[in-house]
Amino acid sequence: MANKPREQLQRELNLIRSLQDSGLNDQQIIDKLRIEKRTFMRHKARIKKEFTKIWEKENKDAAKYRFAKHQKTLEDCYNINLQIVSNDKASFRDKQESSKIMVVCSAQLARLARDGPIFEPALPNKVIEIEGRESTI
Repeated sequence: MANKPREQLQRELNLIRSLQDSGLNDQQIIDKLRIEKRTFMRHKARIKKEFTKIWEKENKDAAKYRFAKHQKTLEDCYNINLQIVSNDKASFRDKQESSKIMVVCSAQLARLARDGPIFEPALPNKVIEIEGRESTI
């Protein structure tokens, strides 16, 4: 099967988003649009990817700050536990626990350096209406 033109695909994605916003569940959207479930799931994944890109673009500076803060916290944790391990007056158990924490911190720092901060925002898959009375003034 040939690929759809970009404009047609974008119209379908926009339609799915509007149906999700109107409160329909996945099966209702599939039935209404008369599309295969696999097609719908691909479209839904594409919508999530687009929202993730937009979110990351809008929150880039905040992500850099969180990355730096997380790295600093891990480094501080490592250094504190290094002091405990190096302390002659510390008990064997304290040194053992501190060395375990140092290994975990080292692994987390390596993962942070390799993968960066991994964050996947929780995007709503449907909108829930809030019930309540309207207030009049």
